[in-house]
Amino acid sequence: MSDEQNAEQKQFLQDGQQQQSQQQQIDEHTQQPKEDIQQKEDNQEKLEKKEEAVEQMKQDIGVKSDIEQQREASETPEKIVQKEPESEIVKDENKIESDQSKGQEDKSQVIEKSPETISSNLENLFLKADYTFPIEIKVCDPVQKGGGISTYIVYTIKGKDCFGEFETCRRFNEFYTIRELLLAKWPGQYIPPIPEKSVSTGTEIIIERTRLLNIFCMKMMQIKHLYYSEEFYDIFLRSTNPDINKQIAQIPKQNVFAYTERYKQAFQITEIKEITPEMIKKMSGVQSFLKLSQASLTKLLEQAKSLSSSRKQLKETFFTIFGLNISEYEKQVLQEWVPQNKLIFANPANAEILELAKKIRDPNNNSLDKIQDLISTEQRDIDAFIQAFQTRDSLMQSKQKAEQKLSEEQSDLYKIMKGNSTMKGSFSKLSLDEQKQKLELQLNETQKEVDQYKLLFQLVTDVLTSYTIDKFKKDKHQTYKSILGDLAQCECQYLEIQQQFWFKVSETIKQNQEP
Repeated sequence: MSDEQNAEQKQFLQDGQQQQSQQQQIDEHTQQPKEDIQQKEDNQEKLEKKEEAVEQMKQDIGVKSDIEQQREASETPEKIVQKEPESEIVKDENKIESDQSKGQEDKSQVIEKSPETISSNLENLFLKADYTFPIEIKVCDPVQKGGGISTYIVYTIKGKDCFGEFETCRRFNEFYTIRELLLAKWPGQYIPPIPEKSVSTGTEIIIERTRLLNIFCMKMMQIKHLYYSEEFYDIFLRSTNPDINKQIAQIPKQNVFAYTERYKQAFQITEIKEITPEMIKKMSGVQSFLKLSQASLTKLLEQAKSLSSSRKQLKETFFTIFGLNISEYEKQVLQEWVPQNKLIFANPANAEILELAKKIRDPNNNSLDKIQDLISTEQRDIDAFIQAFQTRDSLMQSKQKAEQKLSEEQSDLYKIMKGNSTMKGSFSKLSLDEQKQKLELQLNETQKEVDQYKLLFQLVTDVLTSYTIDKFKKDKHQTYKSILGDLAQCECQYLEIQQQFWFKVSETIKQNQEP
């Protein structure tokens, strides 16, 4: 369509809207929508039916009162008998008026809320929670349930927050579902990652998942508006529903107005800022850094896996030698010349040495796995933060769809105002004038939606650059120190067990020395 035609369309639409505005000022009450007229007719018909019912009631009560008056004249004063039906009639008439008034009020409320209906759950827990309260949360005690192809693992989650203690059990797919829900409810926000799905339920996989799910919960408790959201706190941590997937599926989808309101409440925002070049530069720099980090982390993860695997092999070899083979050597070679009570590893009195060797061997106590967890979590974190940028971009795509819809509606309105039927209108029973009224209402709502997407995109960008990125960096440092501190503690405990082992061997040798 040429520029001249576009200009003609816009001028025509403006002239039509101006003409319509003037006509509404002249005769405002005659241009009521068809739906309102129909509603009035329905209300009038209901009122007439109720009035007929009241008239019938009057007659019935009148007949009844005459009979009762004759039968109970000696017991009931005449004026009381006559007042009873009158009070009932008045009561019914008042009820009719009240119902009609209430119906009009309800209709008015629906009209006022319909385009911008906000979720009824806006009073979120993050507005009531004490953010200074130290949260404790732990994923533990994985238990295998079911059988065959229906085998699955249930993890216990327990802890304490400002609302009290909690304990629940969740399957891995429920962790996955709650994260997907948070992604949908918080566009443009970093949602902590979880380990990948796996069909394997081997011991090592279960142990690794338990560690990584612990890290997920630890990161969630650092982001208070996510932790205290109704999805995570109310449903995931405290719901008694045995199938929270069904409960989640019943949550109504939020619209762009609800998303905006949720952001404003969570971050206490009263003014939405325009997107600045500094914001764009900050986001671009973070994305570039994250993508460059992915390659180096992949290489580092392979090294960590190799180190962890070597430690496991070393522990197994250690036990094979000092827990089994040396004991056999003492029995088969030394026992020919040395009494059993003088042996070290084959002497039943020295059973503590064997127990310490088993502790050193324990495959579930490989502290170097934590280095592997740290790096693999770092990789997932990068993917999760890039995902936050992607969900932010999806808002712009939604805005573009709304703009396309707005353009199509404007084009349809132009055709109707020209006296032509539209593609949709050709299948409608409405007149051109009624179609025009309907389209004008739709145009108004679509324009509000476009404007709201623009505001939400600005709001998300502001929060991302002024809060989320900075908190991500700070929390990452805290997580790094926490995992590294945990590793150091585990390594000290491991070395202490080794020291106890060799100290016991040394002490036994001294006791067995000849005087």
